[in-house]
Amino acid sequence: MFPQINPQLIRNLEKLGLTENEAKAYVGLVSLREATAREIHELTNVPRAKIYEILKALAKKGFLEVRQGSPTYFRAVDPRQVIGKIKDEFINCAIETLDQLNELSYELPKTSPVWCIQSDWGIKNRIREILDRVKEELIIFSSSPEFLKEFEPELKKLEKTCKLTVIVDKPERFSLLPFEFKKATEEFIDFLDNIVIDGVRYNEEFFLIADGKESIGVHSAGNKREAVVIKLPIVCYMQKMIYDRVLEPGYVNKDR
Repeated sequence: MFPQINPQLIRNLEKLGLTENEAKAYVGLVSLREATAREIHELTNVPRAKIYEILKALAKKGFLEVRQGSPTYFRAVDPRQVIGKIKDEFINCAIETLDQLNELSYELPKTSPVWCIQSDWGIKNRIREILDRVKEELIIFSSSPEFLKEFEPELKKLEKTCKLTVIVDKPERFSLLPFEFKKATEEFIDFLDNIVIDGVRYNEEFFLIADGKESIGVHSAGNKREAVVIKLPIVCYMQKMIYDRVLEPGYVNKDR
C-alpha cells in the first residue's frame, strides 16, 4: 500500500460515497497520473481479482478515463472536477430529499412533551433551535465553560432582546466569557456533584429554560452525553421556581 498517502484521505473519500477500494484506486491513479491496472494494484494493494471491477466502476462514475490497448491504460480525471461533481450531486440530492421530507404529513394522535437526544450534533442543534425561539426570558445554568462557549454568539444577541440569567457553579472558571454571571448556592452545587442513579454518576453540564415553556438539560454519564427536552409549561414553571431559589443571595459577577 502507499504509506505516503494520509489514511484520512481514504476515509474522506469513503464519506463522499466511494468504497474503500475505489478510494484507494482513485488516489493511487491520481498519484501515478496514468497507469495500468497492474500498476495500480501494486501501488495500492487493491486485490488483483477486483482491480478491473473497481476501475470499471470509477470509469462509470466519471472519475477516470480509459485508453484501450494491450495493456489498457487508465488516467484520473482532475480531482477538482471529481469533487465538484460529487458536491453538486450531494447538494441536489439533499435539496430534493428535504423537499420530499417536508411534503410528508401524518396525523398523530398525541405528541410526547419529553424527548431524549443522544448525539452531540443533535443536542447542540436543538439548543440553537430553542434559543432562536426565545422572546422574553432565558435562564441558563452551566458547569462547563467549554459547552457554554459554544453558544456565545447566540447568547450575545439574546442579551439585547430578552432577560438573560446565566447561573454558574464556579464563576472564576467562566472569566473568559463576556456575560454577567450569578452563582448557585454551595448546597445546590454539592447536590449536582453527587447525583448517582443505579450506581452511575451524572454530571449536569448545561440547563436552560426558555420563556418558562421549554427546557433542555444536558448531562453526561461517563463518556456518554445526552439531553432531555421538556416542552410542558407546568414542569418548566416548576423548574424555573427551583432555579430562582438556588442563587447565592446578592452575588453577581460582572468581570469581563
